[in-house]
Amino acid sequence: MASFSTPPPCSSPSPPPPSLPLAKGQDQPVRGVKISFSVMEGSGQTSKDEISIDGLPQDEGVPLLQKKVTQKYEARKKKLGMIFGVTIPCILSIFSVVLFLRLGMVVGQAGFLETIVMLLIGYSVVVLTVLSISAIATNGNVEGGGVYFMISRALGPEFGGSIGAIFVIANIFGSATYIIGFVEALVSNFGDGSLFYPENYTLTHPVLPESYGYKLLYGSIILLFCLIVCLVGAGLFAKTTFIIFILVMTSIISCLVSFGYMMGPFPVPIAPDNTLKDSDVSFNYTGFSFGTFTDNFFSHYEKDYTQMKKLSFQLVFAILFNGCTGIMAGANISGELKSPSTAIPQGTLLACGITFCIYVVLFTLTAFTCEYEMLINNYNYLQYINIRPWLITVGVFAATLSAALSNLIGASRVLYALAKDRLFSGILHPFTWTVGKKKEPIVSVLLCWFLVQCTLFIGKLNAIAPIVTMFFLLSYGVVNLACLALKFASAPNFRPTFQFYSRYTSFLGALSCFVLMFVIQPLYAAITLVIMILLFVILLLRSPATPWGDVSQALIYHQVRKYLLRLDIRKSHVKFWRPEILLMVTNPRSSFRMIKFCNDLKKGGLYVLGHVVVQPFNPEVADYYNKQLKTWLDFVEISKFKAFVELTVSDTFRAGTRSLLTAAGLGGMKPNILGLGFYSKEVPQSCLTDLKEQVEKRSKFVRVMIRDTTLNKYDDINRDLPPLRQTEDDQILSQMEYVGVVQDAMTMGKNICILRHFEQFDNKPKAHPYIDVWPLCVRFNEEFENTFTLMMQLACVLHMKDSWKSSTKIRIFVVTETSSDGVMERTVMYDFLKDARIDAEVIIISQPVGISMSDSINTFTESFTSAARLGRGVAYYRNINGLMMENSLNASVIFTALPVPPEDINKAKDYINELSVLSNNLPPTVMVHGSMPVITNSI
Repeated sequence: MASFSTPPPCSSPSPPPPSLPLAKGQDQPVRGVKISFSVMEGSGQTSKDEISIDGLPQDEGVPLLQKKVTQKYEARKKKLGMIFGVTIPCILSIFSVVLFLRLGMVVGQAGFLETIVMLLIGYSVVVLTVLSISAIATNGNVEGGGVYFMISRALGPEFGGSIGAIFVIANIFGSATYIIGFVEALVSNFGDGSLFYPENYTLTHPVLPESYGYKLLYGSIILLFCLIVCLVGAGLFAKTTFIIFILVMTSIISCLVSFGYMMGPFPVPIAPDNTLKDSDVSFNYTGFSFGTFTDNFFSHYEKDYTQMKKLSFQLVFAILFNGCTGIMAGANISGELKSPSTAIPQGTLLACGITFCIYVVLFTLTAFTCEYEMLINNYNYLQYINIRPWLITVGVFAATLSAALSNLIGASRVLYALAKDRLFSGILHPFTWTVGKKKEPIVSVLLCWFLVQCTLFIGKLNAIAPIVTMFFLLSYGVVNLACLALKFASAPNFRPTFQFYSRYTSFLGALSCFVLMFVIQPLYAAITLVIMILLFVILLLRSPATPWGDVSQALIYHQVRKYLLRLDIRKSHVKFWRPEILLMVTNPRSSFRMIKFCNDLKKGGLYVLGHVVVQPFNPEVADYYNKQLKTWLDFVEISKFKAFVELTVSDTFRAGTRSLLTAAGLGGMKPNILGLGFYSKEVPQSCLTDLKEQVEKRSKFVRVMIRDTTLNKYDDINRDLPPLRQTEDDQILSQMEYVGVVQDAMTMGKNICILRHFEQFDNKPKAHPYIDVWPLCVRFNEEFENTFTLMMQLACVLHMKDSWKSSTKIRIFVVTETSSDGVMERTVMYDFLKDARIDAEVIIISQPVGISMSDSINTFTESFTSAARLGRGVAYYRNINGLMMENSLNASVIFTALPVPPEDINKAKDYINELSVLSNNLPPTVMVHGSMPVITNSI
C-alpha cells in the first residue's frame, strides 16, 4: 500500500495539491492505493482527508487518483457552508428593500387579502423554482457561475448563454434597485424634514440635500463602496454577511416587539417627499384593532407618491415579487461553496421558509395596527412606530447594502463564467482576466459596476422594480424549463439526489413565470423575451462546440423514438410514397456532384450515404472506420446535405452493400431506392473543390456573424478523406461483384438507380433547361410498368424543387416504328400524365431502331441469357443512344430504363457493356429499375 502525507502550510498561501509518487512504466494494476493529505483551514486548524482506489490499470488509476486528490483538495480549500454560503445570503437578498421600505405600501394599496394572495403566488413560483434548481444542482458537480452553469450544462450553450446574459442583466437592475432603496432610506432619515420619532421629532439641521443630482451622487458613492468590496473578493463579503444578518434580524425583532409595545392610537405624519397630501396631514397608528383590520382587508389602490402613478394589482405584485427574489444568492457563488449540491437546495429552501413566515407575521401585524391611509402615504412607517427608530435605519442600510453587494457579485461571477466559456466568441474575452491568488474577475466586476451606475440614473425604485421582476421571472421560468426538459428526456444519467420534484412541479413553475410576466406588464415581458430570443439566435449561430452535452439531443431522441415506433411499415400506402435513397459512395471527392443531385431527388425522404470499407475487421480497421465516420459526418454538415451516413466494414463490397440494404434506416424509415455510380475503371476526377466554392460563396460578413468554421472543416475533410485511384489497375471492385449488387437489390425488391456522367452535373438548370425521360416504350407489360412510373415520379419530384421548377420543363420522348404508332402512344401518354397530375411535354420520335415495339419491351424485361436478348441488345441500345444524343444533349438530366441484369453472373461484362452503350456520351443519366408501385390515382 502506498501512502503519503502533505504537511500543513506554515504561511497563509495555500500549498499545491499533492502529486502521486508512483513510478512510471508500471504494468501491474493499482491496488489498495491510498493518499492522505492535510489542509490548513482558515481557523488555523489542520484537517486531514484520504482517497483510495483499487483494481484499476496504472494508466487509468494514476490519472484518476490524481484527479480525485486535486478535486478533494480544491473542495477543502473552499470556505462557505450551507448557512453562511446560502441561507444567510438568500435571506438578506429576499428581504432587501421590500421588507423595510415597501411592506406598508403593499398592505395599504392591495389590502391584507390580496397581499396574502400575492405572497402565496410569489412564493409558489419561488419554491417551484427552488425545487428545479435543487434537482439540477444535485445531479452533478456545480462549479462557479451559479444558475448559468446549471442551465448551460443542462440545456446546452444556446439556452445557457442567453439565460446567463439575462441573469446578468437582472442582477444589475436588482443591484441598482437596492442602492436606490438605500438612498431613499438615507435621505428619509437625514434629508430635509426627516422624521425619526412618532412625536414629530425633526432634525434641526438636515445633513443631506435631496435633489435628484445629490441622490445620484449618494447612490454612486454607495456603489463605489460595493465595487471595492467586490474587488477585494467574495470572501470579504461572506465574512461581513453574518454581521449584516445579525443587524437585519435585530431590526426585524425590534419591529415585532414594537407592534406589541407601542400602544395607540397616535398620529404618524406623511412622508416628507409626499406631495399628494398637505404636509400637516397625519394618520393614525391605532394599535391592535379589529376595525383597522377590517378596513385593511380589501384593496385601496391609489397614486404612488414617488411616481405620481395609480397602482394596480399587477404593479404592486411586481414590487412585492422583488421581496421574493434572491433565491439565487447562494447559487451565484457556487464556486465558493464547500458542497454546492447539498448546500444550495437545503440552504435555499430554509431561507424561503424563514422569510415567508416573517413576511406573513409582519403583514398581519401591520393590517391590525396601521390605517391604510398611513401606509400609502408614508412607506417608512416602521421607523415611526418602532421603540428604537434607529434600529430600522440600521436594518434598512444593512439589508439594501447586502442585497446590492450580492447582486453585483452574482452578476460579475456569471459574466466571468460566460466569458470563460467563450460562448460569445472573443467579445467577452477581456472579462476572463483575473487578479490575485483568489483569481478575482476584476474586469467583469468593473463592467457590472459601470452598468449598475448607468441604471442608477432611473432614480425611482418603483420604476425599476417591474423591470427586475421581468428578468427574474424569465430566469426562473427557464430554470424550470431546464429541469422539465431533463426529466422529459428521461436520460439515465439524470439522477438527482434531491427527490422532491417532478415534471409537474417544473411545468407549473415555468408556466407560472411566463404567465405572470404578461399579467404584470405585457410590454416589458415581450421586450424581455425578444432580448432572450436574439441572444439565443446569436449563440445558435456563433457558439462553439462544447463538451457539456445538449438536452435538445436527448429530447429529439426521445421524440424520434416515440414516433418511429408509431411509423408502421405495414400501414404504408402508395399515396404517400416518397424516395428513400441509399446512395453507395466510393469517395466523396469524385462523387460530390452525384451526392448533390440525389439530395435534390429525395423530396423529404430518407437519404443515406453508404460506404463500404473493404477490409477484414480488426482493431486497426475499426479505428480507421471511426475516423472516417467523423470525416463523412463533417462532410455532410458543411455540404448542407440532409443525409445520414452509414459506413460498414466488410470483406467484399457486395456483402457490405447487402448489409446496408438490410440494416440502414430504422423502423418504417428504410431505403426503397439503391443508388449506384456507374462501373468504370477510368481514373476518377475530384470535384471536391465545388464544396469549397459553395462555402466561399457565403459573404464574408455572414461568415463572421455566424462564426462560420466550415472553411477550416473543409481543409480537415480534404486532408482526411482517402485519395482517389491513380491508375485503372487500382480499381478493386470487379464487374461480377458490381452486377451482383444489382441482382441482390432486385431480389430484395428495391428500386435501383445507376447514375452516370454526373461529373458533368453543375446544378445550373438554366443552362440546360430540360429534364428528359426516355421510357423507350409506353404500351408496357406489368414488369415494365413499375420502371416507367418510377422514372416519371423521379422526374416529377426533381421538377418540384424550386430551383428546377423555375428553369426546367419535363420532356417525355416516345420512340415508335411508324407515325400511326405515334398517335396511339401520344394518346396513351397524355392520358397517363393527366391521371398522374404531371405537367410534361410528349415528343414522339417515329424512327426505326432495328426491332419492333414488343421486342423493345422484352429487351428490358426478359432474361439476359435468352437467345433473342443476346442477339439484339447492343444494337438496340446503340440506336437509342444515338437518338438521345440527337435530342437530349441540352438536358440537365436524362432518365431512362435500366435493363434487367443477367442471371448468370459470368455475363457481368456483357451486361456492363450494354449499359455503357446505352449511356455513352450523354448528359448526366439515371438508369432506373422499378420494383414497386409509386404512383396512384386514389385520393
